[in-house]
Amino acid sequence: MDDDAVLRALGEDLARDDPELAARLTAGPGTRTPPPGRGALWMILLAAAVMVTAPLLLGPAAFGVMAVLVLIGCPFAFSCWLPTPEPGPDDDLPY
Repeated sequence: MDDDAVLRALGEDLARDDPELAARLTAGPGTRTPPPGRGALWMILLAAAVMVTAPLLLGPAAFGVMAVLVLIGCPFAFSCWLPTPEPGPDDDLPY
């Protein structure tokens, strides 16, 4: 039995199905390719770091924003509750 013909046929089938894997297998031992999945690992680590530090950073910032909104909004809220003054004799608008 001719093993080379069978191996060549398997290689051609692999090249049609998964060209990236076929290129890695035919590259030889001297070439280095980055291992797959490194980008996903870094994204998971970055997401975990953000999830841990976000409450620590956003908590004080959210508290500060709420404090500023209360300090600015209180005078406006209280001014809405003030009674409107009755028009006096000098307050007539000219027509």
